[in-house]
Amino acid sequence: MRPGVVLLCLTLIAIVLVLPVMVLEVRLPDGAVVLKRPLPPDGRFELRYVHSWDKTPVYDVFSSDQDGQLLLVEEQYLWMGAGLDFHPDARLDFSSNRVRVLAPRPIGILHLAVGTVADQRLVFGQTKVPLKSLAPPGTKLILQLKKVSVLAALSGLIP
Repeated sequence: MRPGVVLLCLTLIAIVLVLPVMVLEVRLPDGAVVLKRPLPPDGRFELRYVHSWDKTPVYDVFSSDQDGQLLLVEEQYLWMGAGLDFHPDARLDFSSNRVRVLAPRPIGILHLAVGTVADQRLVFGQTKVPLKSLAPPGTKLILQLKKVSVLAALSGLIP
């Protein structure tokens, strides 16, 4: 192979490795990172849980806004329940067996506690990560989007 082609290939690989990729970072209040996970190709992930009072499964769908901040895109559930998302400007979609509240809302940083009965889990495409596998019930968690290089993602810095 010609040296020019090899150099061009290595240069392209180096450029790709430093490109930023969006990850979800989950950390404890003391700053310890318990999960860093690249977002799926569509840029969305879900927080699924069982509503503590109404026992309906809830799917919160998140994405990134144009500034790289956490954005709640929609909330889905089987029926209305106490404390479930509602916004006066929201579009409610009743076309399937789930109610979909479509009102993108900037979150930035999400603070939550690992529940005891809610069965909370992060969903990245087909991969599910139970929050209780990251920290014991009652532990506060902080969820935030971050940009890291592809190299950081590939080098094992992201579990």
